Amino acid sequence: MSSLFLCLSFPILVLALPAALRHARMRRFWNRACTGRLWKRRFPHAAKAEIREFLGLFTDAFGFRESRRLCFAPNDRVANVYRAMYPPYALSDCMDLETLLMSVEDRYGVDLGPNPWEEVTLGELFAHTGARAA
Repeated sequence: MSSLFLCLSFPILVLALPAALRHARMRRFWNRACTGRLWKRRFPHAAKAEIREFLGLFTDAFGFRESRRLCFAPNDRVANVYRAMYPPYALSDCMDLETLLMSVEDRYGVDLGPNPWEEVTLGELFAHTGARAA
């Protein structure tokens, strides 16, 4: 009986473990209170709707729920979020950065170049795109 239970539960564990580990790595973002004040302090002239739309592009590109968009602060580095999702030992990713790049280009009409992610923060990215919003 116990070997049958182990045989049946092993596939579930194999599928659930990566998601649990990813959630643990993202906990520092998920445990935050709403970062709306930080965004408004950094960008006092930006409308809440503009900030939320930008963060919506970001969360959509990474496959996060829309309700998580204000878990991200202006000083969060895009690369740090990416590394939390896909640590160095991960075999592949879901092309989140490429999706974000295309979304920003489509929405704001800006070309961010080949690899802007290593140092750029969300606030810097928003500043770069916000002035060109259509």
